[in-house]
Amino acid sequence: MRVRIKLSVLVVLIIFIGCSKDQETQVQTVTQIDTVYVTKNDTIRLTEYINDSTTTVILTRHAETTGIGADPSLSVSGQERSTELARVLHTTTIRAAYATNYKRTQETAASVAGKNGLSVRIYDPSKLNALADSLLLNYRNQVVYVAGHSNTTNVLLNILLGSSVYGDIPENEYDNLYIANVSAKGNARVIHFKYGD
Repeated sequence: MRVRIKLSVLVVLIIFIGCSKDQETQVQTVTQIDTVYVTKNDTIRLTEYINDSTTTVILTRHAETTGIGADPSLSVSGQERSTELARVLHTTTIRAAYATNYKRTQETAASVAGKNGLSVRIYDPSKLNALADSLLLNYRNQVVYVAGHSNTTNVLLNILLGSSVYGDIPENEYDNLYIANVSAKGNARVIHFKYGD
């Protein structure tokens, strides 16, 4: 298994210096920012990253799209990434899978949902606070998956963390996967993964 861990100490320092919140609050909120690189031969053993006494929210942006029309489907590369996501996550039981009302997020979530015998639930990306409240209320000490967009995945992460650590995901990046162990809204630990090609 070839998993490389990259500690982003410099990033943490820049975040602490650049944010308007005081440094002590930031240190308590952001306990760790790691990036774990997962190759096609690796499997994430989520038990290493999940705290049973928290709600675990796994978040990704949708996979690559065809770019055709206002509501594009996944491209062949996107379909492959969605399948790879389900493979990477297959070692844990996911209790719910959420996506926005767009083909690209629903198709990304479908592989994860299918592996767990679930249907994809639709959420409103303009009501992320309500989604966070619902996840924490209904899935205490369980694992849920949420497929989002380049400008919503980061917002939901920040709501769970109670800070503004994460910015929009670059338009050309589809390989980010976040595992957030949330003990309460505004109190979470996030581990960042890179998966697929």
